[in-house]
Amino acid sequence: MAGLHLRWDGVSQRPHHLLSRIARNVPVIVVEEPFAAHEDRDVVFRDRGVTVVRPLRRRGWSLPLVDDAAIATARGLAGDGPAGVWLYTPMMHALADAFAAAPLVYDVMDELTQFDFAPEGMAASDRAVLARADLVFAGGRSLYAARAALGAKVRCEPSGVEFERFAADVAPHPLPAGLRGPVFGYVGVVDERIDVALIEALADAFPGGHVVLIGPVFKLDPARLPRRPNVHLTGAVPYDALPSWLAGIDVALMPFARNRATEFISPTKTLEYFAAGKPVVSTSIADVVAEFADTVYVADGATAFAAAAREALRAEPQRIARGIEHARARTWDAIAQRMLDAVASL
Repeated sequence: MAGLHLRWDGVSQRPHHLLSRIARNVPVIVVEEPFAAHEDRDVVFRDRGVTVVRPLRRRGWSLPLVDDAAIATARGLAGDGPAGVWLYTPMMHALADAFAAAPLVYDVMDELTQFDFAPEGMAASDRAVLARADLVFAGGRSLYAARAALGAKVRCEPSGVEFERFAADVAPHPLPAGLRGPVFGYVGVVDERIDVALIEALADAFPGGHVVLIGPVFKLDPARLPRRPNVHLTGAVPYDALPSWLAGIDVALMPFARNRATEFISPTKTLEYFAAGKPVVSTSIADVVAEFADTVYVADGATAFAAAAREALRAEPQRIARGIEHARARTWDAIAQRMLDAVASL
């Protein structure tokens, strides 16, 4: 039984990769946050081997994120067999309350308490779930360090990559028609974690090139984004199409702001970029520097970031090869199996 703060049919992230693989071995039921609707009912569907409960509520998204009706639906699907609870947000702790005898796993993929618009009470709920959990997975070094004092139940399991998928050069490359000059690309959600000034500086430093932001804009006023003829926003792109987009760019970007929302991030896209054989330019995100300083071009500030992007256009083959090996060593299949084994040991 998993509580998820993301939309199952939205951007494919850590929960989608892990839970769909775990579902090959044991039944997985995912309960989403409520959707706004004209009636109260639960929609149940299956995707990638996972059963998803989507609560439709007239009250829309509001606390509590899991109500009695959604719990009843999940309980009916789970039956009387043994169950475990797997949370991605502490605000769905009602699932753990409903299955009090079940082991509780907390997979911490982000420091959600530091994101914009975090719900009231999230920090207290996070502390309570961490104390109660039987097993805590941290999706990066910084997330692990912040929880290591809880002891052996906390394990560092950074995210992985579908190596073969991203290593494939799948044509045609669906970039905007007529692009000339170097193409710099970012793949992911465009939100409060992006440093807009870096995008502007890069576009200005390469007037004959292009910056492509591949992903949906979320929690960020689109009016804040650069209005340049050589800056392109694609909107949401299917996960299966990402290798085609990446194959068409010259340099991959992680233009993250240094703020509360990025203090603990461990970007999954790093390994996807590596698998695609692309040079990567990033700001000095702690986990990126700690793990990949020999591979990623790291620069802070508009001038330095643009200079690093220029250097990345001439990336030496050894650097690209190191990135490929980093990606090849961290597959989602292997990570999911380790996590499943750890849960089974409970």
